[in-house]
Amino acid sequence: MRKCAERGTGWIYLRITCCLMPLPSLEWVDQAYQVFEDMKQKYCEPDAYTYTILIRMSGRAGKTSKFLSFFDEMVSKGCALNLIAYNTLIEALGKNKMVDKLIFVLSKMIESDCQPNQFTYSITLDILATEGQLHRLNEVLDICDRYMNKSIYSYLVKSLSKSGHVSEAHNVFCQMWNSYETGDMDAFVSMLEVLCNSGKTLEAIDLLHMMPAKGVATDVSMYNMVFSALGKLKQVSFITSLFDKMKANGIAPDLFTYNIVISSYGRVGLVGKASGLFEEMNASSCKPDVITYNSLINCLGKNRDLDEAHMLFKEMQEKGYDPDVFTYSILIECFGKSNKVDMACSLFADMIAEGCIPNVVTYNILLDCLERHGKTAEAHKHYETMKQQGLTPDSITYSILERLETRSQRTVRIRKPARATSWVVSPLR
Repeated sequence: MRKCAERGTGWIYLRITCCLMPLPSLEWVDQAYQVFEDMKQKYCEPDAYTYTILIRMSGRAGKTSKFLSFFDEMVSKGCALNLIAYNTLIEALGKNKMVDKLIFVLSKMIESDCQPNQFTYSITLDILATEGQLHRLNEVLDICDRYMNKSIYSYLVKSLSKSGHVSEAHNVFCQMWNSYETGDMDAFVSMLEVLCNSGKTLEAIDLLHMMPAKGVATDVSMYNMVFSALGKLKQVSFITSLFDKMKANGIAPDLFTYNIVISSYGRVGLVGKASGLFEEMNASSCKPDVITYNSLINCLGKNRDLDEAHMLFKEMQEKGYDPDVFTYSILIECFGKSNKVDMACSLFADMIAEGCIPNVVTYNILLDCLERHGKTAEAHKHYETMKQQGLTPDSITYSILERLETRSQRTVRIRKPARATSWVVSPLR
């Protein structure tokens, strides 16, 4: 490096900076400091780029006093701080959990007319969340007020929503709502999603209705999001009114909409409404699929309308739809609970013959049916078949096996794979 002195300061600076850059990745931090001091004493004055490298390296190494002193030295020497320099310092402060200093530097960044970018906000959000200080987010937003725009608000809403900070996401969203006459599609969708996921369905419906006033067009996917949340909470009265409102607004329901609504009606036993929507689908260009049939078959079966459920199953096959493992499992369970064991076993045999492979849930349903009707030998046989297929019994399977045990005189052993120290007496081996 000493031989470089005669070739000009700029060339020397380039060589020394190139020496500094790989050092942080190799964790040769002390050697980097020595190179830096040698650079200042014998070659050339460092600039903002050099200091930025040192601040980043010191921050990652956890040398708090060092990166702060480099920053102070950088400022005292009159180096112009750009976005990269500020972000580097903010990142170092974040990694070292120095919230107060981070907010102070952010304020100085704004005072120097340096506009934060998404990376700046990302670091700030992370440290506030990690340190349990998200209540200071309003302080950050006030500091950055003149540079706030819909894009930044949208980013903050999405980030807070994804990390599960519902209240903070809603607070930022409300600030955006009050600040602009028009809304941002991404922010609205993120807020709608977080409201649905947190069970705030009434707020989600209100937001859906208010979107057009902010210039954001609603679509079927937004309605589907709300329908799904309402269905999980069995709030079918809201589903009905929202479904009618959606159609009145000129938004046509799609296959996903019908499947959600039919399934939701089925959960609360509204067979007539579910069947009515199914007929509406058949009369429209949006035809039912396997999921639709499964939902209605389940609805009919759970309401003891087994003949209709079985007829729908046959119709499904006649129209070229292949019943899946869920279709068969639903019907086997419904017939089994209605004491029609032979029909349940016949459906299971048909399932195998059609090449539809049963899963653990299907076997559990069948074993439960057989156990409740005293068909122990058949249960033994199907359990053996289940094991031969490589399926692992779950807690429900073992519960059924324990009940079967009381019906058999044979006592043999079966190991529970989840508990290496425990054996369960079973007649099944």
